[in-house]
Amino acid sequence: MLAKLKKILLYCLGLVFLGIGIAGYFLPGLPGTVFLILSAVCFMRSNEKMYRWVTEHKLFGSQIKQFMETGAMPKRAKIISITCIWLFSAISVSPITPYGWVFKTIVLCLAGIGTSYILTRPTSK
Repeated sequence: MLAKLKKILLYCLGLVFLGIGIAGYFLPGLPGTVFLILSAVCFMRSNEKMYRWVTEHKLFGSQIKQFMETGAMPKRAKIISITCIWLFSAISVSPITPYGWVFKTIVLCLAGIGTSYILTRPTSK
């Protein structure tokens, strides 16, 4: 019973991440590939058919499959990702924003963690 509930929850999360990921291919500032990877992880544990659909899709499947199998990211994707992380983090912590130092510290820590993660991934083609 609990295993079935877990599969349903993962499937629903996979659908949500899939929708956000697809939207990210059209909306500037929204990282589509990250959410597609999250959807693939959810589907890998809940629905083999949807996992295959995400990893074999003609537009984004090869990137997702490569990351799922090797953890590697293309150099261009690394550059774009790190640039976007720090661009949006800089906007969030700029003096003109109404956020306090706690928020700004959290944003900078998360940006550092994200950057570290990306830099430790192997680089593909």
